[in-house]
Amino acid sequence: MKTKSWIYLGAFLSIGLMLSSCVSAPIGGAKQDQYSHRVISGKKTALGMASSVKRDCTFNSYPYTAVVKQPSHGKVTFEHGTVHVKYDKDSDAYICSGKPIEGTTIYYTSDPGFVGTDQFILRVTVLYGSKVSDENLTVKVVK
Repeated sequence: MKTKSWIYLGAFLSIGLMLSSCVSAPIGGAKQDQYSHRVISGKKTALGMASSVKRDCTFNSYPYTAVVKQPSHGKVTFEHGTVHVKYDKDSDAYICSGKPIEGTTIYYTSDPGFVGTDQFILRVTVLYGSKVSDENLTVKVVK
């Protein structure tokens, strides 16, 4: 029996962080999503997480994550570790929601003192599931 991979890149809430919209459109064969977040200037802020799990909710692999378009007023970093993914109710991986699994957390840190809007594009690829998505992120940086 073939094992399927699942991925989720979603925003989780923390102080001053919110997910405002999500839209899909195919661009160059990749699914494209748009997210907006609110972050505090100069503070390293987790924007989301990505993970690939098997049907039994065990770790499959770290998704390949890369910055396609760099932010103009900050930096994006990735850290591997334990994540708690929240899957959609209609997903086959819904039973894995909230369970601790290995994954990648995506962080954004604005340049010191910067206040305003920054944008960047991430690419997340699950190799075993042949899934590629581009994540267009708009970050509103406040004091």
